[in-house]
Amino acid sequence: MSDVFADRRRRLAGLLEEKKLDGYLFGGVSDLAYLTGFSSEGFQGLVTAKGAWVFSSALLAQQILEGTSGVKVVVGKKLGEALRGLRGRFRLKKIGFDPQQTTYDTGRRLVKKAGLMASPNPLASLRAVKDAGEMELLRRAGRITAEAVQWTIPRVRAGMTEIQMARMIRNRFERLGASDIGFELIAAAGPHTALPHHHPGETALKRNQAVLFDVGCRVGAYRSDLTRTFFYGSMPASFRRVYRIVETAQKAGFAAVKPGNRGKDVDAASRGVIKKAGYGRYFVHSTGHGVGVDIHEAPWIRDKSPDALKPDMVLTVEPGIYLPGRFGVRIEDTLRVTSDGYEILTKGRNE
Repeated sequence: MSDVFADRRRRLAGLLEEKKLDGYLFGGVSDLAYLTGFSSEGFQGLVTAKGAWVFSSALLAQQILEGTSGVKVVVGKKLGEALRGLRGRFRLKKIGFDPQQTTYDTGRRLVKKAGLMASPNPLASLRAVKDAGEMELLRRAGRITAEAVQWTIPRVRAGMTEIQMARMIRNRFERLGASDIGFELIAAAGPHTALPHHHPGETALKRNQAVLFDVGCRVGAYRSDLTRTFFYGSMPASFRRVYRIVETAQKAGFAAVKPGNRGKDVDAASRGVIKKAGYGRYFVHSTGHGVGVDIHEAPWIRDKSPDALKPDMVLTVEPGIYLPGRFGVRIEDTLRVTSDGYEILTKGRNE
């Protein structure tokens, strides 16, 4: 498996050469996991064509030594001092760092004392296209998520709190073999379904209310994302109408998922259906996002997104309509871009 991470570091070094950079300093947990297979906070690393280094305190050094291979570990030195030493030793003139992963003060010191330069993170484009090993984990995460929700919905009962419903799904993830939840699970009842990022609370479900689950699990380092909305009790015509519009919007978004299309094309396809139905102002978020080591990463599926879709990118399509004080409907699946279209990853075994 270590060869996978060595190959990723080689590909990053090749990309840096194209961008006329001699090295890149990364500091995000997800970038560390992608490049080394080790996931933990408190580390920063440098990748160049001449090797890769991780900078660690003495307290954490053993963790990184045991958790990685093919990476040199620099222990106990101040980051600026360590970088200056490597720059001189290997004649590294231009080293970039991701300003979005770095605090203002740290970034200023890196520029002033270590001679680094703020630069867009080149790992975003590498991480957006998944390899076979990544896809295996993403498929498993998608299947577990779909099966857990399928199992939970028929078992929902009046009187259950949102927290209890979220816990049911989390427990099912564990029974099905997930490593952990992919993010903080959303279970919303009644008017709370009109809040796109509602936090589950002690509100109890009543009959004749909408229910929304936005959930995902993690398998290894990789995540899934799925949303289902249903009605508990006698479904009113107003809910049925909105649900069908959102369902149609999602299918339109699916149809736009193909190589060569851009994130904005998928967004426009879904959003256009909802606008045409007269609910445009009630669709208050982007249509989707990439999924991988992070639950939100490239490609971005939103208005004006220039991200071009390529085979083996993984993304969500999640249109929604939210009617304040009444109910909301969101339907979301995680998809893989194929050579001529898409594959839905959030499907159970029998779907």
